[in-house]
Amino acid sequence: MITIDRPAAPDFLIDPSGRWVQEIALANQHYQNPNATAFDFKLYNDERLKTELRLVFTKCAYCETDYAPGYDGDVEHFRPKGRVKERVPQTPGYYWLANEWDNLFLSCMHCNQRRRHMLFGTDTLEGYGKLDQFPLSDESKRVTRPNLDFAAEDNARLLVNPCKDDPDEHFEYEITEGVMIAKTEKGRVSIQVYVLQRPYLVQARKKKLVHFLRALDLLKSLTEHLNLNPDNQMMRQNFQKAYESALAFAAPNEEYAGMCRYFLRKFLRENDLA
Repeated sequence: MITIDRPAAPDFLIDPSGRWVQEIALANQHYQNPNATAFDFKLYNDERLKTELRLVFTKCAYCETDYAPGYDGDVEHFRPKGRVKERVPQTPGYYWLANEWDNLFLSCMHCNQRRRHMLFGTDTLEGYGKLDQFPLSDESKRVTRPNLDFAAEDNARLLVNPCKDDPDEHFEYEITEGVMIAKTEKGRVSIQVYVLQRPYLVQARKKKLVHFLRALDLLKSLTEHLNLNPDNQMMRQNFQKAYESALAFAAPNEEYAGMCRYFLRKFLRENDLA
């Protein structure tokens, strides 16, 4: 996971006379009835909005897998719109945020939907996926209606938000398998809720890690040679090319850039290149 810079909301999404704002007004009216059934939101999945989200989330916001070749991604509500699993009663959820730009992400189906997985290091097939989960360290801080301040709830939030948090503070990686390791409680819960240890994901990270470590090995070798021959221009050019190749693995649009950045920082420190 990496930090994602989210631009301002598209004009059509916040237009007071637009369909998205009007839908939220209808939802607010709907939920004035304490016995109301779930509101049928439709516009968050509109292709116009989804196109805007694709510009921000070029890969899954959580696991960094490229969904585009075989799937167009799920529009995911960070704070669930329909119901919240940890809340009793579960319905309604954060319905007033259903079309809120800062609450909308694009993710793969495995991070977003409830699916069956046998996690890395286990032999039990169970259901995992974010779906309607939004755990807090203190349930009393839960915001349950519009127009309330989210500051206290954000302090109790147990899911990493890549548009607000620095994932580097919460995750590190194991070097042989590419397994994510939690550095904090928020990291631990996020790994569980987003299913970041599902086996095919771990395998994909490992495959990327193997290629990346080869690039670092080449860079290390060229660094050692350049240190012995600092005036050799050909050697310096080769080093620069290898350095740029290693950096490319950590580019924002690359799969599993968070893992590559972690090991790149470690490599640069250990070789006095930082």
